[in-house]
Amino acid sequence: MSTDTPSPRLDCHIANDTERAAAFGNVHECWGDERSVEDYVAWRMQSIQHARASWYVGCVDGRVATSLGAYPIVLRAGGQSWPGYGIGAVHTPPEFRRRGYAATLMAWGQQQQLDAGAQFGLLYSDIKPEYYGAMGYRLCESHYAWAVPRAGARPDGAGQLVRFDPAESAEALAGMYVTVQSPRSIWIERDEVYWDWVRGRYPEHEWYWWVAEGHDGPAGYVQLKPTATETRVFDWGVLPGGDERAFWESVIEWAAAHGIARIGGWLPSTEAISQCLEVTPRIKELTMLSPLTPDAPWDDVYRRDAAWFTECDHI
Repeated sequence: MSTDTPSPRLDCHIANDTERAAAFGNVHECWGDERSVEDYVAWRMQSIQHARASWYVGCVDGRVATSLGAYPIVLRAGGQSWPGYGIGAVHTPPEFRRRGYAATLMAWGQQQQLDAGAQFGLLYSDIKPEYYGAMGYRLCESHYAWAVPRAGARPDGAGQLVRFDPAESAEALAGMYVTVQSPRSIWIERDEVYWDWVRGRYPEHEWYWWVAEGHDGPAGYVQLKPTATETRVFDWGVLPGGDERAFWESVIEWAAAHGIARIGGWLPSTEAISQCLEVTPRIKELTMLSPLTPDAPWDDVYRRDAAWFTECDHI
């Protein structure tokens, strides 16, 4: 006769404000940085980033036992736009782990998204990808690339980085993004609302046009997050036909001139990037995609092109 005690029933539903605050308090142990729990919860409750998501919770006896956020996205794949969602902040407090609660909530949340018309799921895994693989998510290429800038002679053909205001240049930036992404087999679409979200989410970031040597207008752009120890590339693009190596040489030269210790971030393993930066596989924040319906297209090329997803879209 089994003596195992069955796990209490998990009540899955959309979080109310009290439950959302409880969920944010729970995740502090993983993503709280140096904030106090109280400050962290207050920040997330007011955050432009997190306000975009639908927050799902699984409760046991009135306590939040697991939670996640579902962020609306649109993927461009197979020449069409496909509505979807990105999963973020999947978390279960220690006392509720190993009971399958997170998987149960993910399945419940997926059904909510399917009922709303979602065709694709996206997540960035901080755990072994096999866990999400069992739920239908497919591991894609994910890399870091970093360079230690050295002051020296100006590289031949390097251009200039010219800072701009992403709000004042919203139309030009959005147009360049589409032109840059269109050759890919899969990419994340950004409409006007999405761009407003990006600008509100990253008010401290710096944006630069790349003006290639011998040209008047921008041939690329880069979004940078400066910190005390490094500068991260959050978004970037070079127009088709542009000299990608010259772009990265320009970025690294700019970093050297500004005394930056290292520069890089989420970048694909292209020939130009490999020549200018040191590329390594990501061991966390692994990009994973799931076609949710038989209608949603899939091509294994998506695994490769998803390496071009930038940290700007990370949820």
